[in-house]
Amino acid sequence: MDSSQSCRKRLVQTALKLFASRGYYSTSIADILRESGCTRGVLYHYFPSKEELGYAAIDEVLQLLREQGPASHLQVSEHPIDRLLKAVDALPNVTRLGAIDSSATDIAVRMAGVHEGFRARLAKGLRAMVEEIEKLVRKGVADGQIAESVDPDQLAHVIATVGAGSQMGNLLWEREVIWEDARQWVKDYLSSLRK
Repeated sequence: MDSSQSCRKRLVQTALKLFASRGYYSTSIADILRESGCTRGVLYHYFPSKEELGYAAIDEVLQLLREQGPASHLQVSEHPIDRLLKAVDALPNVTRLGAIDSSATDIAVRMAGVHEGFRARLAKGLRAMVEEIEKLVRKGVADGQIAESVDPDQLAHVIATVGAGSQMGNLLWEREVIWEDARQWVKDYLSSLRK
């Protein structure tokens, strides 16, 4: 990676860190430049505005969730129920962004709450993950691996809602006990669908 690409990555990572600790609107371009060590010219080469840098930050969060978060378990070659169980197990484990002391989901939720464009970008990415779960369940039903009685769309939305709830619970309550009960119920239900 050349120094320009390296600087682009540092800009996005620094923006995420500052957006998490200070908030989007309380973080200035000067703050991001100072902490990243990059120049204004490089920043504006990649991001014509702070808003565009914000979109890149949301995209980074979504990519991290796909590659290292619960969605990463959907791509392995195992029984579909096992993939879903692993994804559910991964839900309460907050996905960290490098050295940033905040979860990827926490940062995304905070950014989506202050900017409609960020909310729409995040919603689009999360819809794609729900569609991936639905596709996995639909194929599992068609292949005779998941009970025919299940509605793939409903199950995908339940899993997504439980995931969002677990992250919100971590953010608000910081109590693993509540999540453990919900996770066990979801895992028991998923296991009952195995054929």
